[in-house]
Amino acid sequence: MKRVSTYGYTNIGGRKENEDAGGIYIYKKNLVAVVADGLGGQGDGKAASKIAVRSLSRCGAQGDFPDEGTVSESFVEANREILKQQKNSFHMKTTAVYLCIQGDTAIWGHIGDSRLYHFWNGELCDYTLDHSIPQVDVALGKIRREEIPSHPRRSSLLRALGCEDEEAQVHPPVKLKKGRHGFVLCTDGFWEYLTDQEIQDAFCCYASAEAWIQRLFRIIRSRQGADNDNNTAAAVILEV
Repeated sequence: MKRVSTYGYTNIGGRKENEDAGGIYIYKKNLVAVVADGLGGQGDGKAASKIAVRSLSRCGAQGDFPDEGTVSESFVEANREILKQQKNSFHMKTTAVYLCIQGDTAIWGHIGDSRLYHFWNGELCDYTLDHSIPQVDVALGKIRREEIPSHPRRSSLLRALGCEDEEAQVHPPVKLKKGRHGFVLCTDGFWEYLTDQEIQDAFCCYASAEAWIQRLFRIIRSRQGADNDNNTAAAVILEV
């Protein structure tokens, strides 16, 4: 990596509790980013998201680049930790998205509807697919991807940490081509107010991760209502 810029934030929105969590970590040769969106209310989601970020952030901490099995096992371990702390089956669940970059190689995984976007030289080249009812409807051709935010069952998830035997979806390692790359990890309170094109356009216009995300946050604030969800993002821009 020639140049790297990172930035992350979390915002309570219009809720009484911020149940999102996130972080960006540098371990020897590894850059790790994690974002999680807690579910369940009463503060249990907050606890679950913090456990997920703390647990997943350890993946890559020793400096070795994690393979698909290692990332999958990290999600399994995070799930175990959350299940140990649950009060009952209705509490303490969370979505999560993870990214690790070493040199010109990246790997990521997710569960639920917290997302990762990957841009290269100004174009959206990869993104995660939500584990949700609306995403199934997209796959069936019933709706378009851009209609997910307005779907009546947008919050109906098919997978989350805090459920027995849940598995994350892990993307195989990607060799990053020469050029400018941008990654955004974010919760649904962030992406639901933005189009893919708007995220891409802002990536093209701003040199730093902070300026990129701050621009998108201004758009979110202009569109959100009084009871808007928590919103959290972690961004990485790098030259390869």
